[in-house]
Amino acid sequence: MHMPLAISIRDLHNIILARLHIKHGEPLPAAIHIPSYEWIQLQFWPTNPMAIKAIQYIGRYQVKFKVQGRLLRKKSVDAHYCAALFRYLREFSIQYRQYVCFISADDKHKVPIGEGVPVSTGVRNRQSLAAQNSTLGAADHDFTKLSLTPSVIFFVSIPKDISDGFYSGEVFVSFKDTVFESSSAIRHTTEFYNVINTKYTHHTSPPILCLYTDGGPDHRCTYGSVQIALISLFLSEDYDMLISVRTAPHHTIKRNTMDEESEALFDKVDTLDEIRESANKNPNLERELRDCIKDIQNLLHSRSERLVLKNQPFKCYDAASEQDINGLFEGTCPLYFFLKISPVCSPGPLSVVVGVQVFFFFK
Repeated sequence: MHMPLAISIRDLHNIILARLHIKHGEPLPAAIHIPSYEWIQLQFWPTNPMAIKAIQYIGRYQVKFKVQGRLLRKKSVDAHYCAALFRYLREFSIQYRQYVCFISADDKHKVPIGEGVPVSTGVRNRQSLAAQNSTLGAADHDFTKLSLTPSVIFFVSIPKDISDGFYSGEVFVSFKDTVFESSSAIRHTTEFYNVINTKYTHHTSPPILCLYTDGGPDHRCTYGSVQIALISLFLSEDYDMLISVRTAPHHTIKRNTMDEESEALFDKVDTLDEIRESANKNPNLERELRDCIKDIQNLLHSRSERLVLKNQPFKCYDAASEQDINGLFEGTCPLYFFLKISPVCSPGPLSVVVGVQVFFFFK
């Protein structure tokens, strides 16, 4: 994740001003002139140099506003090896381009489905056409139960030279029910088979099939389930050759490293319930997990407190601890005992919780 020095022009102005106060003290010497926010912004490079307003920018500072892309990947020890395999695959495809079917496939970000109300997809939006008097709005995306998983199959138009791009061709997209149509090796293989037959309906498919996919469990060619699925695809179409290459493994988050025992325990669990259950049995795991993300929490806290809403800075607070919760409820709420032992957060009225009825009776 990119962490710029300043999160806005105002924040940059305040950072420089604070450093000047540290260096020269307060008040600042009369020779130091504090520029306005607009003056600072005009010292940057223009976001779009072809726009008319770009002539207003001076370009003294080699800085400009950018939208963070999500194509960056963390380095892996296998990155060079996988990059070499991908180049060999492309060179092989170019050499035998008239006999090769080159497919690149991947599952994309899930699309949430609203229940009685439109729901935002949660990704960065762009302007779209809408009626002048209409309201273009949607609910938040973090409460839905159902979603669709877009699966993309890209038939690459193989160029004649390695220096040319492998980014032209024909794209097939399907939207699968995440609950009942989960991604798996056999499902992907069946989709490959169906889409290949669709594309080559009027003529025979090439005798060589090249697949380039990510390193997920449904595509990882080192897994036995994936290998069996690929062998089935190879036999079903009577190919002369099938080549499958995957990308290097990467990670999406970064945390501090725990001790060896805690790392071993953490590797064995997947869901939140499993993590909590393992932490209950091993108190050291909970302590290590809290410590390993503390640096990230502190960093996000410090950056969030630099945000301003209508001249009012944001304020961060720590999550309530078990001691805080016990101190608030034990002495003031007679039902606290039942709150801890009964699933009162489940659907249904509070009066049906076992024990609460007895409390009201004696009350």
